Amino acid sequence: MYIATWNLNHQGGTRPVLMEAADAAIALRADVLVFTEFFPRQHEAQFRATLANAGWTEQLISALPCEIAGQDNREPNRIFIASKLPLAPMTLDLVPFDRQFPANLLGVTLPALGLSVLGVRVPAYNTGRLLFPAWQWIEETAASLRSSPAIIIGDLNIQVSSARSRGGDHFRRILANGWHRAEPGGATFFGYKGKRSEIDHVLATIHCVISDAVCVRHNAISDHAALVCRVEL
Repeated sequence: MYIATWNLNHQGGTRPVLMEAADAAIALRADVLVFTEFFPRQHEAQFRATLANAGWTEQLISALPCEIAGQDNREPNRIFIASKLPLAPMTLDLVPFDRQFPANLLGVTLPALGLSVLGVRVPAYNTGRLLFPAWQWIEETAASLRSSPAIIIGDLNIQVSSARSRGGDHFRRILANGWHRAEPGGATFFGYKGKRSEIDHVLATIHCVISDAVCVRHNAISDHAALVCRVEL
């Protein structure tokens, strides 16, 4: 099967959902599509219908968490997964430290394949006080999934090439403890003044072989490229 992750750059709703993104995602021809930084607003029904009519009929979206006193209670970006294969929700022990982080997590299973998929976007926190528990949760969850076929996929907001990336120690420990990653050989994020970085990732346990990784860029839709790869069990 093929799986793809794409940050749609909705920026908490400050940019509209571009319906062109649904057609562009369909053109990726991945069996499973994992969208990060998804802010549905009034376009959700049309976005879902476009994908469903093209064959991605299995669809799940991360839940909106309850308000947390003293925390950022703006409506957060979310994870949306659309699949041609049957999906079932995965039970996650979500962390209560921040309202934004749980909405940026969505776990599913593909029963026909015996595969678990965890869609993640690590929010661009400006403080380590929130970033550390987020990465601690990801590392602990990765450890709990490593004994079976599993994928962790999405915008992890971390550069492999930078030893100083916040969360880097957690990321390296995950890779050193039973996980490997797709290597597209190119950037997935394109920022201001020509800044480029590889911050979107597909990680897999040793039960999965990932190959044919490629970045597909649509400048007019998002500042992130879609990352697509093949997964074999």
